[in-house]
Amino acid sequence: MTKLHSHNQLRSFLEGGVRAPGSGKFGLEFEQFVLDANCNTVQYFGPGGVEELLQKLAKATGWKPYSENGHMISLTAEDGRAITLEPGGQIEFGSTPCASVDAVAEELAHYRGLLADLREETGYCFLATGSHPRARPEDIKRLPKNRYDYLEPWLTQADELGLWMMKATAGVQVNFDYFSEDDAMQKLRTVFQLAPVLNALFANSPIRAGELSGFMSWRGHVWTKTDNSRSGIVESLTKEGITFDDYIDYVLDIPMLFVHRDGGYVDKRGENFRDWMASGEAILEDWEDQMSTPFPEVRFRPQVELRTADTVPPEYALALTALVDGLFYNQEALNAASALTSKWSHAERLQTWHNAHRSALAGETPEGHKLLDLGRELLQIAQPCASAKPYLAPLEEMLADGRSLAE
Repeated sequence: MTKLHSHNQLRSFLEGGVRAPGSGKFGLEFEQFVLDANCNTVQYFGPGGVEELLQKLAKATGWKPYSENGHMISLTAEDGRAITLEPGGQIEFGSTPCASVDAVAEELAHYRGLLADLREETGYCFLATGSHPRARPEDIKRLPKNRYDYLEPWLTQADELGLWMMKATAGVQVNFDYFSEDDAMQKLRTVFQLAPVLNALFANSPIRAGELSGFMSWRGHVWTKTDNSRSGIVESLTKEGITFDDYIDYVLDIPMLFVHRDGGYVDKRGENFRDWMASGEAILEDWEDQMSTPFPEVRFRPQVELRTADTVPPEYALALTALVDGLFYNQEALNAASALTSKWSHAERLQTWHNAHRSALAGETPEGHKLLDLGRELLQIAQPCASAKPYLAPLEEMLADGRSLAE
């Protein structure tokens, strides 16, 4: 075990993510709810449950299973593809780091084929929407994963909708690379700045627990009332000139949840990582755990993880990946995207983010325009490579129509 004794060790996690220019890749994380033929939750436990589905997938794929407390909770292929479960039994596909959107699409198509076989056998539906259409959190039994034994009680106390986030929402995330510290921070800052626009474009959760939620992105709203110490739009990270050290300071100030020792977890809820490091007991793996506990609209893992979008049908998930290619792997486009909302104050950005949750593309900007206008401008800014451009078609059609999926 490597003891933590210097600030440079904290930086090493982020510096390890730097890639050679031109070698940028994409990783897709795609979540869905598992529902029966009557649109009710398929619970994790018991006959026909999500654990049983995972066992069927293990047999069909030969992928390596991982279990906790005697229960299977994930599968990993030799090439790094993974099928994991979220706290409420939401099923998630994780791609390998792919060099093209075509490669992401190929991996996603294989996964969809596996789900199609399960659907034919069970009659279940794998629903790509940002909030559960029928169930409330109390209707869903949580996954038996040790990490959640610490996260669930913390989020229950932290704010009013933490359990909704864990059990009854689903998102789609795209991970992508950076080529220097400056590049990393510009990309992180730009996603924070664009969070209202991106949330509006991919709003897909107007219904929750059998009723209209009052929001086009109920999932987005839920994150505003989950734990503001570790989620949302981080004001200090939207400013020009930020460095890895600013991100490290942000993570250091987030209350701890746990550390690993002797194959198990040690409860550290609410403690301060600065104090833990000063005690001389902290090890490098503790910092890696701490880096996994913030949940803002964008974070480092160590690649940039864009977290602003509700889960959407697969063709829209690929459109988001192509949009990332067009905005974050082209310097001219990245500069233009950075400038698009850079004049907004933090208060204006937060208000527009809330407007996006409630009204999606019909939401207002500080200038009195619609987020639809900014969405169209953002798509014009994007400069994807030739092979990625066709995947933008669903977004182009949506913006021509003028309504998000939720609307």
